[in-house]
Amino acid sequence: MSRRNVPAFIAVLLAVSAFAFAPPGTEGTSASAARTASTERIQEKLFFALSIADEQGEIVAEPKLLGMCGVPVEMTLSEPGRLEVPRLSLLLEPEWQRDGSYEIAFELSIPGRLDRGKGSMRLRPGEEKSTQVAYPGGYFEVQLAAFTVPSPEFQLYLQHGARSLHQASRT
Repeated sequence: MSRRNVPAFIAVLLAVSAFAFAPPGTEGTSASAARTASTERIQEKLFFALSIADEQGEIVAEPKLLGMCGVPVEMTLSEPGRLEVPRLSLLLEPEWQRDGSYEIAFELSIPGRLDRGKGSMRLRPGEEKSTQVAYPGGYFEVQLAAFTVPSPEFQLYLQHGARSLHQASRT
């Protein structure tokens, strides 16, 4: 099975299990609506805004990625003309939680400093959290915000980013 088919497969499994294991008397529209809402939440598009800084506060990368729950998102940054030597590799594994939050596991590699540093964060749409990933001699601060696309929180993020870019260009 290809990775592109995994979300559809998971949605089908959830729908079948919800139908097969539903308590008696819940076969009506409310059970159907709950299954539909759960499937839609899992298939939502998510926007990830990250900031990765070293222990001195120097920004290493500020990736912006688009993904969806249940589907790993991978990113590799390389220097121009040197694609065989990655500067940074990142893997995000977002999962939707029943309380409406997202559990986002990550793996970060920065050659010569950090090899497959792992962590996870649980956050609500629009919430920003940070964590540290230690390596011998220091740590990286990983700051993450996740937004459902489209959503009011995502629109606010876009407006705030556009404003700060506009202000920075005037100074």
